[in-house]
Amino acid sequence: MMVVRTAGSHFFYNLTGQYTSIYTKALGADNILIGLISSFSAFISMLISMPVGYITDKYNLRYVLGAGMFLNIVMIGLYAFAHDWRWIFFAMAISPITMALMFRSQQVIITNGLQDVDRATGMGLRMQIAYLIALVSPIIGAFIVNRMGGLTVEGIRPLFYIRFVGLIVTYSYVYLKTNNVAPAIREKTSSGFIQDFKDVLDTGGRKLKTMILVGALGALVWSTLESFAFLYAEEIKGADAFILGLMPTAETIAYLLFSTTMNRLADTKGRKYAFIVVRPGLWLSFIIAILAKNPYWLLLAWFLRGVALSTSAYNTLYMELVPAEQRGRWMGLSNTFSAMVRIVAPVIGGFLYDSSYPWLIFAVPLAVDMLLRVPILYKWVPETLQK
Repeated sequence: MMVVRTAGSHFFYNLTGQYTSIYTKALGADNILIGLISSFSAFISMLISMPVGYITDKYNLRYVLGAGMFLNIVMIGLYAFAHDWRWIFFAMAISPITMALMFRSQQVIITNGLQDVDRATGMGLRMQIAYLIALVSPIIGAFIVNRMGGLTVEGIRPLFYIRFVGLIVTYSYVYLKTNNVAPAIREKTSSGFIQDFKDVLDTGGRKLKTMILVGALGALVWSTLESFAFLYAEEIKGADAFILGLMPTAETIAYLLFSTTMNRLADTKGRKYAFIVVRPGLWLSFIIAILAKNPYWLLLAWFLRGVALSTSAYNTLYMELVPAEQRGRWMGLSNTFSAMVRIVAPVIGGFLYDSSYPWLIFAVPLAVDMLLRVPILYKWVPETLQK
């Protein structure tokens, strides 16, 4: 059922994902406001991250997943029926709650259900199926946008209608078919909310504190960029609806071509090795996006991005740093610090994009990832694969 949920969600996300910022801007938001909306969403994420992590380790994961799926439907409904950018503001306030409930419960279910020697491959296989099913949805989305009026509110809105109805059907089926999933048995009884999180850090020590830093730097990389990447493609590089649709398609094709090999590499050579060996693909994709002479170069950039993101090694490493019974709290704890960064990063991205040098939304993440994040992970985060 987790494969069905991921595949369905990814298919419908790929219909709308590349148009979200364009849609928000067409509803009346400017670049700075788009950044501020993302910052507010990150602030909500910071507030709820630890409580949701606590809930994930303590309660039936089917109920936690169900609550997240319900709120995800509500969020997309706000997008579908939005009258102005304020509706997107409320949707983005719900977004971190649904993501925390849905993704963390799912991640714990999947991670705990796989053995160490197959964990990266198993997690990658789930995503391969999702990417394969979602391969055509960006093209379908582009066709619908062109038929309905182009990159305007009314041209993009039908995609959110489709996503809204599709998620109602998919999530209802998943919830009804998912069995109850009890939380992992703890080695010792709960000592209270604060002490339970302190126990996680005490058990993990320096490696968890280092991984929190790595995660926060990752939040800076992606949150600076993601709200503006497709706006950059349209406004700066001249991409039309079909190019915008082909960009995630190129990423998906690369993911499907490289995922099996890279995830087997993670299960044999190591999680860190598999993550780092393809990372230059992401850096090169940023450079191509900066230097692209026309929008067609962005297809190559997004293909290389797909290569870099084709392994589940990072997520596997991240989850394996703590015992099974601590994984919900660990995700909540680390995401609290990442969310603090995500409050500031979209505003930084908005100012960078609004400046005379909009390409800085790629250049700054490139420098942070290449010069700080990856070297710290390589040097100070231990390998978790037990050979």
